[in-house]
Amino acid sequence: MVDNNEQEPQPVPPKKVNVKLRRGFFWIVQYWRELFNFRFEKYMIIQVLPGVYGIALVAIAMGLLYLCVEAFMASTWRGLFYFFVAAPVTFLVSASVLRALLEFYMVVFKISEHVDELVGLRDTVDRLSGIGDTVDEMVSVTRRIPFWRVLSGRSTDPRAERPSRKEDGKKDRKDKPE
Repeated sequence: MVDNNEQEPQPVPPKKVNVKLRRGFFWIVQYWRELFNFRFEKYMIIQVLPGVYGIALVAIAMGLLYLCVEAFMASTWRGLFYFFVAAPVTFLVSASVLRALLEFYMVVFKISEHVDELVGLRDTVDRLSGIGDTVDEMVSVTRRIPFWRVLSGRSTDPRAERPSRKEDGKKDRKDKPE
């Protein structure tokens, strides 16, 4: 008996593994491309810091494992001491120093980025301060025109325009009934 309700097999969606492999391959290609870029247009170390940290940890562990094997070949007791005491302590200290060093590099690069931003802000402020200079120049030019105040109805003596603050206070007191 033939079942008419059979459906065609649906295409299988791409697996996450394939996507991760493609991303990993792309990352490796970009890494090698930037590694041999002699123009130094951008900082590569920030992008690959996690990978560098992982590779360095593996290298430290492999080196310590080799030392443990060498110690076992010399003496069983020495091998046990290296395997249970010296290697873990050395790995802990080495990994801590490596982490601190890489974090220091990260901070230096972050400071560099912030300094670049500040330089950009300084250029903007310098351009804006030039605008203020031109406004000051315009004001000083209008002060030099002798007939400007006459046309505007002001006296030529700027001090005669307004009474001092002490006189203002006396006038106010005289005008007010007590």
